[in-house]
Amino acid sequence: MPYSDFERRLLATCFSVVDGPDHADVYLVRNLPPEVAATLNGPYSRSSKSMRDQFLERLRQGLLAQGRQLEDLPLGTGQDVLSPVMADKTGQFLKTYAIDHGHNSLREGAVVHLAVERVSQLVTRFVQRERRCTFEESSTRYISFSAETHWRDPDVMAAGGEFAAGYEEVLRTTFGLYQQATGRLLAHLQAVRPLRPGEPEAPWSRALRAEAFDAARYLLTPAIFTKWGMVADARTLGDVVSELQSHPLAEFRLVGERMQREAAQALPTLLQHARPNAFLQALHAALPALARELGTAAGPVLRGTARGHTDLLGHDREIDDKLLASLLYEHSQQPFAALLARTKALTDGQRQDLLQRLMAQRGPHDAWPAALEGAAPFEFEVLLDFGAYRDIGRHRKGLQQQQALTTVHGFAVPPLVQQAGFDGEYGAVLERAAQLQQQVAARFPHAAGYVTPFAFLQRVRLVFDPRQVAYFVELRSRPEGHFSYREVALDMLAHVRRVSPLFAQWIHAREGGAFLGRLDSELTAEERRQRRMRAAGDA
Repeated sequence: MPYSDFERRLLATCFSVVDGPDHADVYLVRNLPPEVAATLNGPYSRSSKSMRDQFLERLRQGLLAQGRQLEDLPLGTGQDVLSPVMADKTGQFLKTYAIDHGHNSLREGAVVHLAVERVSQLVTRFVQRERRCTFEESSTRYISFSAETHWRDPDVMAAGGEFAAGYEEVLRTTFGLYQQATGRLLAHLQAVRPLRPGEPEAPWSRALRAEAFDAARYLLTPAIFTKWGMVADARTLGDVVSELQSHPLAEFRLVGERMQREAAQALPTLLQHARPNAFLQALHAALPALARELGTAAGPVLRGTARGHTDLLGHDREIDDKLLASLLYEHSQQPFAALLARTKALTDGQRQDLLQRLMAQRGPHDAWPAALEGAAPFEFEVLLDFGAYRDIGRHRKGLQQQQALTTVHGFAVPPLVQQAGFDGEYGAVLERAAQLQQQVAARFPHAAGYVTPFAFLQRVRLVFDPRQVAYFVELRSRPEGHFSYREVALDMLAHVRRVSPLFAQWIHAREGGAFLGRLDSELTAEERRQRRMRAAGDA
C-alpha cells in the first residue's frame, strides 16, 4: 500500500530510504530515541512487515490510545515528538520482552554514547576490560598531565594516620618528579636530535614530545584523572554498571551510579535491571580469602629495578596443520578431521608452497584471513610495567587477566630516563613509593592500586588466537610504538617462531632498534597532510 504524503515526510525523517528496491532494500534508522529504535528489532522475527511499516503501526497505536491521529504530529519543529507518544507502549514492550522474558537481543539494539571524565586510571582500566564496548581515552603520550588531579580514596582518607599520609606522599613525590621530568627529557631529546635544516618543525616537535611523555608517564599513578568516551549497547552497559556497583572501592560504585543515572535518560527501561550483584560482591570477598587459605596470595618481594619478560604457557601442538586445514575448510566438502589428516601428510616444503600461494599477495594493511582463528590459542604470561599494559589492554579480543597492582615485582626504568641522567632521582622516588604502597596495601589492598606508579611491573595473562597474535605483533612492533610493548610484541614473535616457524614467517614484524621511531611516522604524516592541502588548493 503506498504511503501518504504525510507518512512519506515522517518516514524520511526516521529512515534514509522510503521506497526501496525489490531486492537488497537497505536503509539507515535515524533520529529515533534509543529505546524506540530497539523495539523495532523486536517484532522482526514474528512479523512479515518492514521496519518502516512496523514503525508506522506502533506510532498509530500509541496516538490512538491518546485519541489522536498520525497527522496530528507536528513535523519539522526540531523537537522529539515521538517519545511522548511511544514511551508507554515502548516501555511496556521492553519491560515484558527484554527484562521479564530475558530477550537480551532487544537490549543490544539500544546504544548510548557516554563521556566519562575526571575519573582515575584505576577505574578506567577496570571498565575498559569490557570487550563489547568502544572506547577512546586521553593519551598519556600526546597530553601532558600537568594538573594535580588525583583521586583520594575516601576510606584511606578517613582512616588517617600513616595510611592517608603515605597515600598523599606517593602522589606528591611521584607527580612532582613527573612535572620536572617532561621538561628535562624534552630538553635532552632536543639536544641529541635537533631540528635539521629544511625539516618541518611541527612533526619534529610532536615526535619529541611524545617520546618525552612516554618515559615521564612512568611516574604517574593510577590515581591520576583521565577522560574517555564509551559507546555501548544497553545490555553491555547494564553489565558494566552492575560490576561497578558491586566493587569494594567507593569510586567504582560512584562511577557506576552516575553512568546509570545519565544513561537512563536515554534508556529509562533497559537499565532498570542494573544494580549491585550479590554474587559479584561475594566473589570480591571469597577469592582473596581463598588465595590466602591456599598460600598463593603473596609471592617473593623484589626491590629496585627489574626487567619484564614474556613466557609462553600453552599453544596448539598442531598449529601449522590446523591453520592450513582451517583455510581449506569452507572450500571443501570433507570433515575437518580429513582435512587435518591431509595437511599432516604434506611435507614441510609442500606446506611452505601452499602458504606462499595463499599469503604472498597480502599487503601491509590487509587483515589476516578469519580462518587463522581455527587453531587453539596461544597463552602468554607477561610481566610488564603498568604503563605499557594500558596500551596492550586495548586488545580486548581474547582473554586478559591482570593481577592486582603491586610494587613487589620491582620497577622498570625507561632508557630515556637513563640517557638523560636522572635515573638516580627516579629510582629514589620509586623506592620510597614502593614502601608506602605496601604500607597502604596492608590495610587497604584494593585502594593501594591508586598509589602504584606506572613504572612497577605487573603480571598479566593473555590468551590470543593465532590471528590476534599476528595482528598484535605487527601493530605493536612498529618503531613508533612504546618501547615496552614493542618488547612484548617481539618476545611473542620469538615464541611463535620457536613453536610454529611456518606460521611465524608470515608475520610482518618490525624488528631492531627504534630510537625516536615516532619521528619518521610524524614526518610521513606531515608530508601527506601537505599533499592534501596542495591538492585542495589546486581544486
